[in-house]
Amino acid sequence: MSSNDTIRLLLIHDTPSEAQRLVSMLHNAGRPNRAQHVASEAVFNRLLQDKTWDLVIATESSTQVPPSVALRTISKLQKDVPVIMLTERTGAQPVVEGLKLGARDVVVVDEDQHLLFVIQRELGALANRRQARLHDSRYHATLNRAKELLDSSKDAIAYISDGLIVYANDSLAERFGYDSGEDIEYQPLIDMLAESEQEEGREFLKSCAIDNNELEAKEWKFIAKTASGESLPTRAEVLSTTYDDERCLQVRIASRRGDTEQLEAQLSDIKNRDSLTGLFNRQHFLQVLDSSIKSAADSHNTGGLMLIEVDRFEDEVLKVVGVAGADALQKGMAELLKSCQRSGDTLARYSEDAFCLLSPNTTPDSIEQRAQDILKKISDTIFDADGKTLQITASIGISLMSEASSGAQQVLDQALSAHKQAQGEEKKGGNFALYEPDTEGGADADTYHRARVVQALEAGSLKLLYQPILSLQGTGEQLYEVLVRMLDDKEELAPLAFLQELGDAGLSAKMDRWVIITAIKAAAAARAEGKNISLVLHITTASLVDSSLPGWLGVAFKAAKVAPGTVIFQLRQEDINSNLHAARDFTTQVQQLGCRVSVCHFGTGLNPFKALEHVKVDIAKIDPSFVREVQDEGESSDSLAGLVQRLGEADTKVIVPHIEQASMLPTLWQTGTDYIQGYYVQAPAEDMNFDFSLE
Repeated sequence: MSSNDTIRLLLIHDTPSEAQRLVSMLHNAGRPNRAQHVASEAVFNRLLQDKTWDLVIATESSTQVPPSVALRTISKLQKDVPVIMLTERTGAQPVVEGLKLGARDVVVVDEDQHLLFVIQRELGALANRRQARLHDSRYHATLNRAKELLDSSKDAIAYISDGLIVYANDSLAERFGYDSGEDIEYQPLIDMLAESEQEEGREFLKSCAIDNNELEAKEWKFIAKTASGESLPTRAEVLSTTYDDERCLQVRIASRRGDTEQLEAQLSDIKNRDSLTGLFNRQHFLQVLDSSIKSAADSHNTGGLMLIEVDRFEDEVLKVVGVAGADALQKGMAELLKSCQRSGDTLARYSEDAFCLLSPNTTPDSIEQRAQDILKKISDTIFDADGKTLQITASIGISLMSEASSGAQQVLDQALSAHKQAQGEEKKGGNFALYEPDTEGGADADTYHRARVVQALEAGSLKLLYQPILSLQGTGEQLYEVLVRMLDDKEELAPLAFLQELGDAGLSAKMDRWVIITAIKAAAAARAEGKNISLVLHITTASLVDSSLPGWLGVAFKAAKVAPGTVIFQLRQEDINSNLHAARDFTTQVQQLGCRVSVCHFGTGLNPFKALEHVKVDIAKIDPSFVREVQDEGESSDSLAGLVQRLGEADTKVIVPHIEQASMLPTLWQTGTDYIQGYYVQAPAEDMNFDFSLE
């Protein structure tokens, strides 16, 4: 997670003013954040389920939401949100207690530097975990696609390791007269050859195994032996490959013609169904579960799995009504569970006495209520069991799926663990349980960068880039944001970013003035060519608090022969919050000159509109995190729309940045957004030549 990314933060603190201090401290440290102060357990639960969060900071002494409750809620919902606890106690004891509860670290109150380092570490670790899950998801998706292609291939395919068949698809099984590929897996391939061919086949496979790493496709002709003992002349292609991360040989026999697509579809459906109940079978369900876990990770939704198992099946069903009666009971259970299905659910028979119900989008309360309703319906039903009647109970184990779920087996293991808990030590059953995880279980570089900036300023080796900001309302204004870049070892760097972090006020102010004078000269040249150019120029904290800057600007505009109305000065929201008086004075003075003022990263902090009561801005640029939620993470646009609406009511124009997809435009039209900016419009360029007529 980049240091420029906005932190989505939950604050658990009984004192709102102290929560605000933490927000201001982060802003002053250059860490923009969208913070939410949590005042109750119900609100905390809802926020965790509704949105994605990067961090929770909780005080040890909080009574409204005790840290132990917050940590248990995060664990119960299986959300990957690191928690940092603040304590007023010193020594190792509070740290040990906090770590036992599940906190990532414990920091003494007012130790702000320590807290900043811990936050940086945890956000970095969170970004790594998210990236690892993404890579793992893509890897498994690739494996699944490859497996599906093998399973559905009309070519007969087998993988051979040390002479054993470690995988065989159904086409190969059908070719040799077996019911499925599982019937011949882990058998020697030689046993499927005619006896007269076995010695020669053994030598051929041995030579292939010796050359495994370099083996290219070889043709192999042999006489095979079917399951019924008949001889079958066969021509195969053998090559080296990997299967389950192990080197092996692939044997492929080209398909026979004449199969129809309809027959393939019928066979596929039959293959995926349980013959007794007509529900999906275990093999197909595991594939659906894997896909649902990936979907939950992509959408940041929470899904749920119910493992429903008949209590004391062997003693109270099989021994009482026999196999035929047990089959009839399972058919009745399947029909009952079908009646409990909702749109989007997947229902499958998992084993002889167990079913699985998968809900892709749910909440803990909702799925627990459904489990309770299903158990009541089962206990109230009289089942027909081959001429006899039965009244049974069942137990349900529930596991949640989220972005932290690693795979189908983990979710199933959690459901099995919860089912065991639901049964109880005496195996009475008739209950449900939701799985809950066990909670016990440099200075030299700064000097170098500063020296490089000084050298670049003196040598004039900085350059400006211009990114167009497109009006959705057709104003005709040609608006560009100005960005400064420095070439360092063939890499373009943004010097203002690290100057702000270094806190070098003198150099930052000098850089600002260089950018201003260079940019307005470029604007004057463009306007002389008949272009209606306006510029958005960043102002750092150092320039914001520099009382001499407004007077200098008046002189600069006259010297460059540029109207002040063509310039918009952009302040960061965190700088306004931290320097409210200076921001108010600067804004008033430059607006009196005729300039406009914009605030960027708007929407961060606990109450972003509070500062606007004192500092009147003309334009607000929404924080990119609001866009990422909708554009990249698939979340609701309600937060973005609400922010744009409130700004419109305050007579403030709105820029929505980081637009990379056309799919965002309908949403922005509906919200009344004034301007859009991002790579969908155009990347930053060295010239101001964007064709604004496209609007």
